[in-house]
Amino acid sequence: MLIVSFVGYCLGLATLAGFFGGTWWVLDLFAGFRHQLAVGLILIAVVAAIARWKKTAVAIGLLAVVNVALVAPLFFGPSRPETSQLRILSFNVLASNRRFDEVVDFIRASDANVVVLHEVTSRWEEEIEEAAATFDDWPYEITEARARGDLFGSMVLVEPGAAIESFGFALTDPRAIEILLPDGVALLAIHPLSPSSEFRAEQNDRQLLFATDWAAGRDGPTIVVGDFNSTPWSYPFRRLMASTDLSNSAIGFGLDLSYPADGNPLLRVPIDHLLFSDGLAVVDRRLGPAMGSDHFPLTVDLAFTAAG
Repeated sequence: MLIVSFVGYCLGLATLAGFFGGTWWVLDLFAGFRHQLAVGLILIAVVAAIARWKKTAVAIGLLAVVNVALVAPLFFGPSRPETSQLRILSFNVLASNRRFDEVVDFIRASDANVVVLHEVTSRWEEEIEEAAATFDDWPYEITEARARGDLFGSMVLVEPGAAIESFGFALTDPRAIEILLPDGVALLAIHPLSPSSEFRAEQNDRQLLFATDWAAGRDGPTIVVGDFNSTPWSYPFRRLMASTDLSNSAIGFGLDLSYPADGNPLLRVPIDHLLFSDGLAVVDRRLGPAMGSDHFPLTVDLAFTAAG
Protein backbone atom coordinates (compact mmCIF):
# COMPACT_ATOMS: atom_id res chain seq x y z
CA MET A 1 0.00 0.00 0.00
CA LEU A 2 2.93 2.31 0.62
CA ILE A 3 4.04 1.86 -2.99
CA VAL A 4 0.51 2.62 -4.24
CA SER A 5 0.38 5.76 -2.10
CA PHE A 6 3.80 6.85 -3.37
CA VAL A 7 2.65 6.48 -6.97
CA GLY A 8 -0.49 8.43 -6.13
CA TYR A 9 1.43 11.34 -4.66
CA CYS A 10 3.79 11.33 -7.66
CA LEU A 11 0.77 11.63 -9.95
CA GLY A 12 -0.49 14.38 -7.67
CA LEU A 13 2.78 16.29 -8.04
CA ALA A 14 2.50 15.87 -11.82
CA THR A 15 -1.03 17.29 -11.61
CA LEU A 16 0.19 20.40 -9.82
CA ALA A 17 3.32 20.74 -11.97
CA GLY A 18 1.17 21.10 -15.08
CA PHE A 19 -0.14 24.44 -13.81
CA PHE A 20 3.36 25.95 -13.91
CA GLY A 21 4.23 25.25 -17.52
CA GLY A 22 4.78 28.94 -18.13
CA THR A 23 7.82 28.88 -15.84
CA TRP A 24 9.63 25.82 -17.23
CA TRP A 25 8.92 23.83 -20.36
CA VAL A 26 9.43 20.47 -18.62
CA LEU A 27 6.57 21.19 -16.22
CA ASP A 28 4.28 21.96 -19.14
CA LEU A 29 4.73 18.41 -20.44
CA PHE A 30 2.77 17.11 -17.44
CA ALA A 31 -0.22 19.25 -18.46
CA GLY A 32 -0.68 17.15 -21.58
CA PHE A 33 -1.79 14.07 -19.67
CA ARG A 34 -4.72 15.35 -17.63
CA HIS A 35 -7.03 12.50 -18.60
CA GLN A 36 -4.45 9.82 -17.80
CA LEU A 37 -3.67 11.52 -14.49
CA ALA A 38 -7.37 11.65 -13.65
CA VAL A 39 -7.87 7.94 -14.29
CA GLY A 40 -4.71 6.94 -12.41
CA LEU A 41 -5.56 9.06 -9.39
CA ILE A 42 -9.14 7.80 -9.27
CA LEU A 43 -7.95 4.18 -9.27
CA ILE A 44 -5.43 4.86 -6.52
CA ALA A 45 -8.00 6.75 -4.44
CA VAL A 46 -10.36 3.77 -4.69
CA VAL A 47 -7.62 1.37 -3.62
CA ALA A 48 -6.71 3.63 -0.69
CA ALA A 49 -10.37 3.82 0.35
CA ILE A 50 -10.71 0.03 0.24
CA ALA A 51 -7.57 -0.26 2.38
CA ARG A 52 -9.09 2.30 4.77
CA TRP A 53 -6.31 4.81 4.30
CA LYS A 54 -8.89 7.56 4.55
CA LYS A 55 -6.60 10.60 4.53
CA THR A 56 -4.66 9.27 1.56
CA ALA A 57 -7.88 8.43 -0.28
CA VAL A 58 -9.24 11.94 0.28
CA ALA A 59 -6.00 13.67 -0.74
CA ILE A 60 -5.58 11.57 -3.88
CA GLY A 61 -9.27 11.91 -4.67
CA LEU A 62 -9.09 15.70 -4.51
CA LEU A 63 -6.16 15.70 -6.92
CA ALA A 64 -8.17 13.45 -9.24
CA VAL A 65 -11.03 15.95 -9.12
CA VAL A 66 -8.64 18.71 -10.27
CA ASN A 67 -7.88 16.78 -13.45
CA VAL A 68 -11.49 15.74 -13.99
CA ALA A 69 -12.56 19.39 -13.70
CA LEU A 70 -10.15 20.29 -16.50
CA VAL A 71 -11.16 17.44 -18.80
CA ALA A 72 -14.93 17.31 -18.21
CA PRO A 73 -15.85 20.57 -20.06
CA LEU A 74 -14.83 18.92 -23.34
CA PHE A 75 -17.79 16.56 -23.01
CA PHE A 76 -20.51 19.19 -22.60
CA GLY A 77 -21.28 21.62 -25.38
CA PRO A 78 -24.02 23.92 -26.67
CA SER A 79 -26.71 22.91 -29.13
CA ARG A 80 -25.41 22.72 -32.69
CA PRO A 81 -26.76 23.81 -36.08
CA GLU A 82 -27.94 21.02 -38.33
CA THR A 83 -26.53 22.20 -41.65
CA SER A 84 -22.85 22.56 -42.47
CA GLN A 85 -21.65 25.38 -44.72
CA LEU A 86 -17.88 25.03 -44.36
CA ARG A 87 -15.83 21.86 -43.93
CA ILE A 88 -12.19 21.95 -42.83
CA LEU A 89 -9.85 18.94 -42.95
CA SER A 90 -6.48 19.03 -41.20
CA PHE A 91 -4.10 16.06 -41.34
CA ASN A 92 -0.48 15.51 -40.36
CA VAL A 93 0.30 12.87 -42.97
CA LEU A 94 3.71 11.93 -41.47
CA ALA A 95 6.68 12.68 -43.69
CA SER A 96 7.76 9.02 -43.97
CA ASN A 97 4.24 7.75 -44.75
CA ARG A 98 3.87 6.19 -48.20
CA ARG A 99 0.15 5.46 -48.30
CA PHE A 100 -0.42 8.26 -50.78
CA ASP A 101 -3.37 6.76 -52.63
CA GLU A 102 -5.36 6.20 -49.43
CA VAL A 103 -4.84 9.78 -48.34
CA VAL A 104 -5.77 11.15 -51.77
CA ASP A 105 -8.94 9.04 -51.83
CA PHE A 106 -9.81 10.22 -48.33
CA ILE A 107 -9.35 13.85 -49.34
CA ARG A 108 -11.52 13.42 -52.44
CA ALA A 109 -14.26 11.69 -50.42
CA SER A 110 -14.12 14.28 -47.63
CA ASP A 111 -15.83 17.01 -49.68
CA ALA A 112 -13.89 19.53 -47.59
CA ASN A 113 -13.73 23.17 -48.64
CA VAL A 114 -10.25 23.55 -47.16
CA VAL A 115 -7.68 20.78 -46.68
CA VAL A 116 -4.42 21.40 -44.82
CA LEU A 117 -1.74 18.70 -44.89
CA HIS A 118 1.22 18.87 -42.50
CA GLU A 119 4.68 17.26 -42.72
CA VAL A 120 4.47 17.38 -46.49
CA THR A 121 7.77 16.43 -48.14
CA SER A 122 8.78 16.83 -51.79
CA ARG A 123 7.51 13.28 -52.40
CA TRP A 124 4.11 14.17 -50.95
CA GLU A 125 4.02 17.28 -53.11
CA GLU A 126 4.68 15.18 -56.20
CA GLU A 127 2.00 12.64 -55.31
CA ILE A 128 -0.66 15.27 -54.59
CA GLU A 129 0.17 17.18 -57.78
CA GLU A 130 -0.01 13.95 -59.77
CA ALA A 131 -3.41 13.21 -58.27
CA ALA A 132 -4.63 16.69 -59.17
CA ALA A 133 -3.57 16.10 -62.77
CA THR A 134 -5.11 12.63 -62.89
CA PHE A 135 -8.65 13.33 -61.69
CA ASP A 136 -10.96 15.45 -63.84
CA ASP A 137 -13.07 16.29 -60.80
CA TRP A 138 -10.16 17.53 -58.62
CA PRO A 139 -11.69 20.62 -56.98
CA TYR A 140 -8.68 22.24 -55.32
CA GLU A 141 -5.94 24.68 -56.05
CA ILE A 142 -2.67 23.59 -54.42
CA THR A 143 -0.40 25.85 -52.41
CA GLU A 144 2.89 24.47 -51.09
CA ALA A 145 4.66 26.13 -48.19
CA ARG A 146 7.84 24.09 -47.98
CA ALA A 147 10.78 26.38 -48.61
CA ARG A 148 13.76 25.02 -50.52
CA GLY A 149 15.99 23.17 -48.09
CA ASP A 150 13.21 22.43 -45.61
CA LEU A 151 12.60 18.75 -44.92
CA PHE A 152 8.86 19.32 -44.91
CA GLY A 153 6.19 21.98 -44.64
CA SER A 154 2.44 22.25 -44.98
CA MET A 155 0.22 22.20 -48.05
CA VAL A 156 -3.13 23.89 -48.59
CA LEU A 157 -5.79 22.48 -50.90
CA VAL A 158 -8.59 24.99 -51.28
CA GLU A 159 -11.33 25.78 -53.71
CA PRO A 160 -10.47 28.59 -56.18
CA GLY A 161 -10.69 32.20 -55.05
CA ALA A 162 -8.76 32.10 -51.76
CA ALA A 163 -5.84 34.40 -50.97
CA ILE A 164 -2.98 32.47 -49.35
CA GLU A 165 0.19 33.65 -47.59
CA SER A 166 2.83 31.46 -45.97
CA PHE A 167 4.78 32.78 -43.00
CA GLY A 168 7.52 30.16 -43.36
CA PHE A 169 8.16 26.64 -42.09
CA ALA A 170 11.79 26.73 -41.00
CA LEU A 171 12.39 25.80 -37.36
CA THR A 172 12.30 29.41 -36.17
CA ASP A 173 9.58 30.61 -38.57
CA PRO A 174 5.93 31.00 -37.47
CA ARG A 175 5.14 27.73 -39.33
CA ALA A 176 1.75 29.05 -40.36
CA ILE A 177 -0.28 29.74 -43.49
CA GLU A 178 -2.99 32.39 -43.76
CA ILE A 179 -5.99 31.49 -45.92
CA LEU A 180 -8.55 34.19 -46.71
CA LEU A 181 -11.66 32.59 -48.16
CA PRO A 182 -13.98 34.42 -50.58
CA ASP A 183 -16.83 34.25 -48.04
CA GLY A 184 -14.86 36.39 -45.58
CA VAL A 185 -13.52 33.64 -43.31
CA ALA A 186 -9.88 34.08 -42.24
CA LEU A 187 -8.08 30.85 -41.48
CA LEU A 188 -4.61 30.26 -40.06
CA ALA A 189 -3.22 26.74 -40.52
CA ILE A 190 -0.38 26.03 -38.09
CA HIS A 191 2.15 23.33 -37.27
CA PRO A 192 4.36 24.45 -34.36
CA LEU A 193 7.32 22.32 -33.35
CA SER A 194 6.80 19.55 -30.82
CA PRO A 195 8.10 20.67 -27.38
CA SER A 196 10.53 17.76 -27.01
CA SER A 197 13.55 19.88 -25.98
CA GLU A 198 14.13 23.31 -24.50
CA PHE A 199 14.78 24.84 -27.93
CA ARG A 200 11.76 23.21 -29.54
CA ALA A 201 9.55 24.13 -26.59
CA GLU A 202 10.63 27.77 -26.94
CA GLN A 203 9.78 27.69 -30.63
CA ASN A 204 6.42 26.02 -29.95
CA ASP A 205 5.67 28.81 -27.49
CA ARG A 206 6.70 31.50 -30.01
CA GLN A 207 4.79 29.89 -32.86
CA LEU A 208 1.60 29.59 -30.83
CA LEU A 209 2.08 33.18 -29.68
CA PHE A 210 2.20 34.18 -33.36
CA ALA A 211 -1.14 32.41 -33.86
CA THR A 212 -2.48 34.15 -30.76
CA ASP A 213 -1.52 37.60 -32.01
CA TRP A 214 -2.84 36.82 -35.50
CA ALA A 215 -6.24 35.71 -34.17
CA ALA A 216 -6.50 38.59 -31.70
CA GLY A 217 -6.02 41.06 -34.55
CA ARG A 218 -8.75 39.66 -36.79
CA ASP A 219 -12.28 40.92 -37.32
CA GLY A 220 -14.98 38.64 -38.67
CA PRO A 221 -15.13 34.83 -38.71
CA THR A 222 -11.73 33.43 -37.80
CA ILE A 223 -10.29 29.91 -37.59
CA VAL A 224 -7.00 28.53 -36.31
CA VAL A 225 -6.46 24.89 -37.24
CA GLY A 226 -3.70 22.32 -37.39
CA ASP A 227 -1.31 20.12 -35.49
CA PHE A 228 -0.64 22.38 -32.50
CA ASN A 229 1.73 19.92 -30.79
CA SER A 230 -0.01 21.21 -27.69
CA THR A 231 -2.92 19.93 -25.62
CA PRO A 232 -5.81 22.09 -24.39
CA TRP A 233 -4.19 22.22 -20.93
CA SER A 234 -0.71 23.37 -21.96
CA TYR A 235 0.43 26.89 -21.16
CA PRO A 236 0.72 28.16 -24.78
CA PHE A 237 -2.74 26.81 -25.62
CA ARG A 238 -4.31 28.30 -22.49
CA ARG A 239 -2.67 31.65 -23.27
CA LEU A 240 -4.06 31.52 -26.82
CA MET A 241 -7.58 30.88 -25.54
CA ALA A 242 -7.33 33.57 -22.84
CA SER A 243 -6.03 36.20 -25.27
CA THR A 244 -8.58 35.71 -28.05
CA ASP A 245 -12.32 35.14 -28.45
CA LEU A 246 -11.72 31.74 -30.03
CA SER A 247 -13.66 28.67 -28.95
CA ASN A 248 -12.45 25.07 -29.03
CA SER A 249 -14.35 22.95 -31.54
CA ALA A 250 -13.77 19.92 -29.28
CA ILE A 251 -16.25 21.27 -26.70
CA GLY A 252 -19.11 18.78 -26.63
CA PHE A 253 -17.20 16.11 -28.54
CA GLY A 254 -14.89 14.79 -25.83
CA LEU A 255 -11.16 14.22 -25.92
CA ASP A 256 -10.67 13.26 -29.60
CA LEU A 257 -7.23 11.77 -28.89
CA SER A 258 -5.40 12.35 -32.17
CA TYR A 259 -1.80 11.33 -31.41
CA PRO A 260 -0.01 8.91 -31.49
CA ALA A 261 -2.29 6.97 -33.82
CA ASP A 262 0.39 4.30 -34.23
CA GLY A 263 1.25 4.03 -30.53
CA ASN A 264 -0.23 2.86 -27.26
CA PRO A 265 -3.86 4.11 -27.07
CA LEU A 266 -3.41 4.74 -23.35
CA LEU A 267 -0.79 7.39 -24.12
CA ARG A 268 -2.79 9.27 -26.76
CA VAL A 269 -3.31 13.01 -26.35
CA PRO A 270 -5.39 15.64 -28.19
CA ILE A 271 -2.96 17.87 -30.12
CA ASP A 272 -4.84 18.40 -33.41
CA HIS A 273 -7.28 21.27 -33.00
CA LEU A 274 -9.64 23.68 -34.69
CA LEU A 275 -10.49 26.91 -32.89
CA PHE A 276 -13.14 29.30 -34.17
CA SER A 277 -14.50 32.77 -33.44
CA ASP A 278 -17.94 34.34 -33.16
CA GLY A 279 -19.79 34.17 -36.43
CA LEU A 280 -19.21 30.43 -36.67
CA ALA A 281 -20.65 27.38 -34.92
CA VAL A 282 -19.63 23.72 -34.97
CA VAL A 283 -22.01 21.30 -36.67
CA ASP A 284 -19.85 18.16 -36.39
CA ARG A 285 -16.31 17.13 -35.51
CA ARG A 286 -14.63 13.78 -36.10
CA LEU A 287 -11.35 11.95 -36.45
CA GLY A 288 -10.69 9.78 -39.49
CA PRO A 289 -8.47 6.73 -40.06
CA ALA A 290 -4.71 7.15 -39.64
CA MET A 291 -3.83 5.76 -43.11
CA GLY A 292 -0.20 5.17 -42.14
CA SER A 293 0.29 8.39 -40.18
CA ASP A 294 0.99 8.85 -36.48
CA HIS A 295 -1.96 11.28 -36.37
CA PHE A 296 -5.65 10.83 -37.05
CA PRO A 297 -7.05 13.41 -39.51
CA LEU A 298 -9.42 15.98 -38.04
CA THR A 299 -12.53 17.09 -39.93
CA VAL A 300 -14.77 19.87 -38.62
CA ASP A 301 -18.05 21.03 -40.14
CA LEU A 302 -18.99 24.64 -39.43
CA ALA A 303 -21.99 26.89 -40.01
CA PHE A 304 -22.27 30.65 -40.15
CA THR A 305 -24.29 32.28 -37.37
CA ALA A 306 -26.20 35.54 -37.18
CA ALA A 307 -23.30 37.06 -35.28
CA GLY A 308 -21.18 36.70 -38.39
